[in-house]
Amino acid sequence: MIKELKPDVDTSNGKNKGLSEDLVLQFFASAGVGIVEWWFKHGMPLPARVIAEQTGRLLDRNFN
Repeated sequence: MIKELKPDVDTSNGKNKGLSEDLVLQFFASAGVGIVEWWFKHGMPLPARVIAEQTGRLLDRNFN
């Protein structure tokens, strides 16, 4: 997951300016894994498409 996110992380500008790139990557990778864990533990209450779309929206809020 970190390899997937890395090209989108910019710690030289914007919201993440001055933050450690490794810390930002670990934070969002952990969040992604946590969402999948929650989804399974709760019996997959939402379609995979919805999880993917909403997770993508949450990531976009922080990378754009």
